[in-house]
Amino acid sequence: MKRDDALQKQLELAQQITHIGSWQWDVATNRVVWSDELYRIYGLEPPSTAITFESFLARVHPDDRARTESSVKNALATGGKFAYPERIVRPDGSLRELETIGEAVLDEANHVTALVGTCRDVTDSRMFGDIVQHVQIALAVFKIGEIGEPRTYRLVAFNPAAERIAKMPLAPRVGDALPDILPFAQGGQLERLLGAVARDGGVHETAVYRSADPNAPTRAVAMKAFPLPGGRVGLAAEDITETTRARLLRESEQRVLERIAAGGALPEILDAICRLVEDHAQPALASVLLVDADGEHLRHGAAPHLPPAYVTAIDGSRIGERAGSCGTAVWRKAPVHVLDIEHDPLWTDYKKLALAHGLRACWSTPIFSRDGRVLGTFALYYTEPRGSRPEDEALVARATEIAGIAIQRHQLEQQLRDLSAHAEHAREEERIGIARELHDTLGQALTALKLDVAWRARHVESGELPRDALLDKAKTISQTSDELIAATRRISADLRPGVLDAFGLLAALEWQAQDFSERTGIRCDLTSNLGLAKLDRDTSTALFRILQEALTNVARHAHATHVDVKLDLEDDALRLEVRDNGRGVTPEHANGAHSLGLLGVRERARRLGGFAVIAGEPEKGTLLRVSVPFRGKRPS
Repeated sequence: MKRDDALQKQLELAQQITHIGSWQWDVATNRVVWSDELYRIYGLEPPSTAITFESFLARVHPDDRARTESSVKNALATGGKFAYPERIVRPDGSLRELETIGEAVLDEANHVTALVGTCRDVTDSRMFGDIVQHVQIALAVFKIGEIGEPRTYRLVAFNPAAERIAKMPLAPRVGDALPDILPFAQGGQLERLLGAVARDGGVHETAVYRSADPNAPTRAVAMKAFPLPGGRVGLAAEDITETTRARLLRESEQRVLERIAAGGALPEILDAICRLVEDHAQPALASVLLVDADGEHLRHGAAPHLPPAYVTAIDGSRIGERAGSCGTAVWRKAPVHVLDIEHDPLWTDYKKLALAHGLRACWSTPIFSRDGRVLGTFALYYTEPRGSRPEDEALVARATEIAGIAIQRHQLEQQLRDLSAHAEHAREEERIGIARELHDTLGQALTALKLDVAWRARHVESGELPRDALLDKAKTISQTSDELIAATRRISADLRPGVLDAFGLLAALEWQAQDFSERTGIRCDLTSNLGLAKLDRDTSTALFRILQEALTNVARHAHATHVDVKLDLEDDALRLEVRDNGRGVTPEHANGAHSLGLLGVRERARRLGGFAVIAGEPEKGTLLRVSVPFRGKRPS
């Protein structure tokens, strides 16, 4: 009995670190006994003052006093166990939040003679929300025999939370040596922690982030050990697996995002994302496949630990129903979880290849762009049939989001490089065209003009210049001059139509639509409510060039017979629509990395603070819709 009392006192001492105080109220004498910890919770030196029920009640917050008194009176009337929360006011005016648990003590006649219980200070816990409120601290006490000899460290006391963290009943293990209770902890940080406290009498703490427990290798535990009387050491332990997992994951994600921001190579970034997931979802093997430019096949992106022969074999695999987990996931635009490759019909064409490399399960999740396009897949492979775990699905969701950012950035950078090259090529073609016009048209006309002037000069000098011949040469020179003027105007219009600056955007669009119809034979109708509104130069130029690009695409690709152009001023936005009745652009071409003309259209709209949307319907045509803020002057 004495041994039990001593152990109970030691466990109570250990509980002080959790801010729990005990109390006892003798109803007959109105004498209240507080533990030292409870005095400290109330902001008093223990035991600095005598406590009665009335003096206790006076320290309860006025708003909670009536409810607290009612709870106590109810316990006196009915007996049994009770619990209630209350706030107290310390002498310095600060508030603390307590949780009180108690029980009535009955005599042989079942009359209440006393109330006993505990008060726990939960103020700090509630500051951190529900997560911390529900954290269970595991407490245990070890008797240390010989310091440095773990087989002499024997369990003597514990609380229920210790059983939960140890994942075993501990009552049968009281008196057992630490290595017998936790054999996987031999030579680890727990043994060293207990030995350090026994050696120097101080408080020590540590954390294990990778457990040696074969059944929970990713488990993390924080531990604090403190000295107790009689050669004993108390241990407080907390399972921090989820918080550690979240922290390490955030740190890993941050490193990957920094590599993306720094312009790292896409294969290296995808490889890092795969390794990140593998670290937190063991024993998974991660893989990224990218949708090919043709939209019909998948290409290798990253797979740091899949067999190289398997990676090579699936590079270029088709997209479609029953095309393995990845091909099917892209086709369905939804996650595909195959628990057993050998018996799943989606793997009929690929299971022999997968099984030959020891792959038995595969979960694949599409990687989406911001506009809903499928960019690729993120897959987890396993070497045994198995189902998915919620934590792994959440991890993959975060991985696909980061992978999507990396892939889109890579595509954007590639588009910008292609667009720059395209713009440089267009400028060079424009220079070549101008040079050809200058050489072939203006050069020839000026040469002819020079010859005519030289002929006239020779005949003037000789005095032989018949009137009819002079008139003919004058007409020829006049015609050549007209040709020079027309060629100059044509070159100028090709560079920038004069009508745009002289008469505004609407007139320039009308001229462009008419010129398009005359050159291609495709009917082009223009409607607008712009009226006499005047636009700033940048907006006019951008919308004119957008229409030029749109009509060029119609002439080259649409196979259309009719184009409707609409320019409207609605509220504070200008909206340009170009609709044809051709074969319709596909989503892949409308949003593809190689559609540089359409990319240029989007970029012009973006620079003005607007946007451009391109959509097509097979055999019904294509619609280009551009919306930009109105900057100009409305008609009065």
